[in-house]
Amino acid sequence: MTWDNFFTAEVGAAAALAGLVFVGISINLQRIIALPVIANRAFQSLLLLLTILGVESILLVPGQTAPEQGVEVLVVAALTVGALNALEWRSWKIVDPKIRRLLAQHTLEIQAPTVLLVLGAAFLLVSSPWSLYWFLPATLVGFLIALVEAWVITVEILR
Repeated sequence: MTWDNFFTAEVGAAAALAGLVFVGISINLQRIIALPVIANRAFQSLLLLLTILGVESILLVPGQTAPEQGVEVLVVAALTVGALNALEWRSWKIVDPKIRRLLAQHTLEIQAPTVLLVLGAAFLLVSSPWSLYWFLPATLVGFLIALVEAWVITVEILR
């Protein structure tokens, strides 16, 4: 089995999960829009899934060297970090002080997949034989966090 099989499967899974999150957002759109912090979380969920889809699509492009892939993944990860942090900053400005501790935890959690992507990209840049192994936890952590976010925007919002 090759890494191509893994990345192909994960691209499909990321696309399917992004579609399900999008449907969840559509179903609860009025409630989500009414709560800006939750709207930010909904967008972060989609962003993480689209980032996984994009990064693993990059890793499937034939004929690229590891350093070329590393640069591309690093650019995607940097853009994702910027977008995630912009959304998190918006949440920090409006959140009730009583729940700032939860938001602090969320701020750290939402960064985990991108940190792992940056590590994978760095190892690709130096053509390390271990570079692709960083994308497994990045993908799994990204899926886990995106699914937790999806749970919040589809189930917890109804409570």
